[in-house]
Amino acid sequence: MPAGNVKVVVENPGTAKSDEVELKNGEGIIMGERENIAPGLATDFTLTLQPGRYVLNCTFQNEQRDNGAITVTGTAATASDVSEQDLDRAVVAYKAYVAGETETLLRQTRAFVAAVKAGDVAKAKALFGPTRLHYETVEPIAESFGNLDPEIDARVNDVADRSRWTGFHKLEQLLWQQNTTAGADRYADKLLADVTRLHDAIPGLRLQAAQVANGAVGLLDEVSSSKITGEEDRYSHTDLSDFQGNFSGAREAFEVLKPALIARGDRSLVDEIEQRMAAVQEGLDKYRRDTPLGFAPYSELTARDRRQFAQQIAALAEPLSLVAGRVLPNQS
Repeated sequence: MPAGNVKVVVENPGTAKSDEVELKNGEGIIMGERENIAPGLATDFTLTLQPGRYVLNCTFQNEQRDNGAITVTGTAATASDVSEQDLDRAVVAYKAYVAGETETLLRQTRAFVAAVKAGDVAKAKALFGPTRLHYETVEPIAESFGNLDPEIDARVNDVADRSRWTGFHKLEQLLWQQNTTAGADRYADKLLADVTRLHDAIPGLRLQAAQVANGAVGLLDEVSSSKITGEEDRYSHTDLSDFQGNFSGAREAFEVLKPALIARGDRSLVDEIEQRMAAVQEGLDKYRRDTPLGFAPYSELTARDRRQFAQQIAALAEPLSLVAGRVLPNQS
């Protein structure tokens, strides 16, 4: 395959859901992905591939089911009509955002873990959603580091061997379903260690602008495929806080790329995305509450609300999915 712009089209013709399809570079870093690919669903993502070897993985319950090797040859792709300086500034700004979010995540995880280990169920419950919000803003970045995301954030049905289930949702189950912190210390300690690993990995993170754009769409996929059903935080019903985290991360990714889009004459695309983002935020703001979580429990949403959110997210994802292609380098 020659170096340059590559559109990866993913289709699930079978009967079983595949958790995700991901393209990794030679260092094991996820360059692009799509999640929750239901039977009959087709989707895609676009990247610039420079010469080298890549692996395309299909996973289910966080375990690899299949993979294929891709060898990219030829000359490195040349610059696009977006200036390299604009793209460099966008990537630097996004990394700064990620660094700030992971710093806050680590600080709040320490407080959450301390409450769990102190046996303070009420305080741990109050800290759970506000802490996880900061993880949800940067989830595509965590997914770049091997098994770090499932270690931190897997739901029970994402894990084939439930004796190895760890992370936020394991603690969520103990706190809400069992209303206890008994036996939680080892899960709390591991969560803090894993979040620390994520935090410490950020300075060495290498990104391209298209990854930032694809990550924004991935965050919206999270909302439309799992958050909207209420299955993500099935014990605590703190899903709207997660929803806000995913949306905030997607919005920041778009914001750092917006100057580059405007510079290349894509003002109409920018305006369309901004209008649709405003509609999503307006819908979320209706459910803000003066509580530690900041939002109503997910159970307050009506079926009509859920449909409306799903429609708004789909409407936003459509133009947002075009951004990666607009900031890619030209074919060599």
